[in-house]
Amino acid sequence: MSEQEPAGRWSRWTGPLVLLVAAGSFGSVVVGMLLPSAAERELAALRPTEQLQDPSTAISGVIVEPVPAHEHDVTGAEPVLEPGRPPTGGSHGPRAAPCDGVTSPGLVDSAEAVHALEHGAVWVTYDPALLPADTARLLGFRVTDGDDLLMSPFPGLGAPLSLQSWGHRLVLDTPADPRFEQFLVALAGNPFLVPEPDAGCPPA
Repeated sequence: MSEQEPAGRWSRWTGPLVLLVAAGSFGSVVVGMLLPSAAERELAALRPTEQLQDPSTAISGVIVEPVPAHEHDVTGAEPVLEPGRPPTGGSHGPRAAPCDGVTSPGLVDSAEAVHALEHGAVWVTYDPALLPADTARLLGFRVTDGDDLLMSPFPGLGAPLSLQSWGHRLVLDTPADPRFEQFLVALAGNPFLVPEPDAGCPPA
C-alpha cells in the first residue's frame, strides 16, 4: 500500500489543480469578453445623452453647419446646393429617402436625403472616382447592417467619403478611419439635434 501512496497523493491534488488552471484560463477569457476594449469605450463615450447631446464635437474634423430656416414638406422645395458638397439641411418636399440601412447604386435626390437627415439619419456619400469599388461594396454591407443610415454615390465630391447628418459633416479618405464609426455612433439616430426625431426612417 505504501508504494501506492505517492500516486494517491498526486491524484488527490491533480483534480483541484487542473480545475484551478482551467478556471483561471476560462476566467481570463470571460474577463476579456466582458471588459470592453479602449476603442469600444471610446465609442460608448460618444453616444448622445441628455447631458451630452452633441458628442460629435469631440471628433476631429467634424464641421457643424447651422441649418438656416427652411421650408418643410413643401412640394418642389429644394435645399441650397453647392458643387461637391452634399447638403446637411435645408428646404425639402414631403418625401424622405429610405434610410433604415439603405444603399443606393445611383444618385439620391438631395431634397429627399435632407428630409431623411431631418429624421435623424446619417447620409454616407462617396465619390466613385476616388473610392475603390471593392471598398464601396464592403462599405455598403456596413450601412445595411445599421439603422438610420443611407448611402449613395455623389460624383464630384472631391474626396473619397463625406458623411452628413443634420447640420454636421465629416470628410474622410477611407471608412477604415476610426472617425467613421465615431460619427455614426454620435449622430445616427441622435434625437437631440434634429427637428423630427420621432418620425423614423422609411424603409426602401
